Amino acid sequence: MLKGLTRITAAPSMLLPVLLALASASAAAAPAPDGAALLRSYCSGCHFEKDGRFERISSIRKTPEGWVMTLFRMQQVHGIALDETVRDQLVHYLADTQGLAPSEAQSSRFALERRANVQDLNLGPELAVMCGRCHTLARAALQRRDADEWLKLAHTHIGQWPTTEYQASGRDRPWWQIASEQLPAKLGALFPFESAAWSAWRTQAPREPSGTWIVTGHEPGGRSLYGTAQIKRTESGDYAAHYELADRSGTALGGESSATVYTGYEWRGRGQLAGRETREIFALSEDGTQIDGRWFDPAHSEEGGDWRAIRADRGPTILAVLPRALKAGATGEVTVVGTGLDQTATLSFGPGVSARVISRTANVLHAVLSADANAEPGSRMVTAGGASGSGEFVIFRQIDRIEVTPAFGIARLGGGKIAPVTAQFEALASTRLPGGEYLALGPMPAEWSMQPFDAEAKRSNDVGFAGYLERNGRFVPGGAGPNPAREFSGNNVGNLAIVARVRDGEQALEGRAHLIVTVQRWNTPPIY
Repeated sequence: MLKGLTRITAAPSMLLPVLLALASASAAAAPAPDGAALLRSYCSGCHFEKDGRFERISSIRKTPEGWVMTLFRMQQVHGIALDETVRDQLVHYLADTQGLAPSEAQSSRFALERRANVQDLNLGPELAVMCGRCHTLARAALQRRDADEWLKLAHTHIGQWPTTEYQASGRDRPWWQIASEQLPAKLGALFPFESAAWSAWRTQAPREPSGTWIVTGHEPGGRSLYGTAQIKRTESGDYAAHYELADRSGTALGGESSATVYTGYEWRGRGQLAGRETREIFALSEDGTQIDGRWFDPAHSEEGGDWRAIRADRGPTILAVLPRALKAGATGEVTVVGTGLDQTATLSFGPGVSARVISRTANVLHAVLSADANAEPGSRMVTAGGASGSGEFVIFRQIDRIEVTPAFGIARLGGGKIAPVTAQFEALASTRLPGGEYLALGPMPAEWSMQPFDAEAKRSNDVGFAGYLERNGRFVPGGAGPNPAREFSGNNVGNLAIVARVRDGEQALEGRAHLIVTVQRWNTPPIY
């Protein structure tokens, strides 16, 4: 089972086999020992084999999602018959033998993790036009080819999608000349098939994720989480995880997931957290001591949270302090999360801050902090016996800036079979230190409101039609289709300013973001 690989939407008759495979559990996700034999059986009819290499296939490296998209295209366009077990084995084999090294995938992980409203890679204006008009540049960066193979990909685009020139608004330039004569060498240099990183990674033994992990996470607009994850290897070669988490209010949030690890580090899981179905796109660190990534709702990938975990036996370490800031002269409760938190160790946040521990375990300390009115503002070293963490906590005198994130967001109308795409905003505070630099304080409670972004948005009353803003900063768009109440029975699109108002004592500060509410999205591939 390709656990966690995101749903593809298109014509139901074409995609039913894929959707059934992605939605059902299977114990066949372990690497197939005869992967080359499977390629020979299912692929060599079109991809000529010579000396164990398959034309086109053996000259490309991709992420698990990339190989899923390739096999889906083989089924949809070329009518290849693959049952889910064979497809899973092929993806696992190809991702393990022709994947990306961790360092190669790092810059584009936002696309794998389906992070909404993240700025795409900046690869220069030419690639932004030639490739980025139809899909993210991250999608190109998450595969590796030499120049000759990049040229073949350009031919493939034209052969299978002959309207590409018009869909990409390519008639403003000598599109084909650029695509065939200039870009292959450029892409081959940027994203080559052979690389030192991949050569080194292929010789490294896979890290085993089984064991106990200390977890922290944050759901934008929601809550911060902490706790433990117990990961075990199953008989099938996959993994099962059991989560015992809590939020800062003390509410328990248990969960389970099952996962496959591709390429030695790419964790793809599906499960439940606090009764909510989830997908997990995580990455193990190269040394196997840390896991980072994102979980999300499979029906609304824009809704989810960040995830970070370290091994419980990693050694004394402070992973996080929640919340991460306290105002000078104030008192508040904090939760310190880490490993090796000695049961008798003194908790310290540096000069001017007193800490009284009210409960403790080996991984979590709950404490009441009191900061002197003249405590020096800035980032503090936090220690608890042998455990320490730099930059995990801040003392501040005042809030000097509020930034709304994302600064530019997109939401999509919903209706019928296509659900709306929401947009989650957060108000992030910063303080200005005596030297003039700004220091982040983290998310702050805010009063949220909407305003028309410009004069046209005001004239057409976009605020009244585009949707509504919840108290936690989550925008929910309106319904799709004609609206007789709008001018010319237009739909409910809008151009909005999202405003967060944060109070700091007697002063109030505001931050703004730009939100475009646009039409439905009909095709959502695993890498957008």
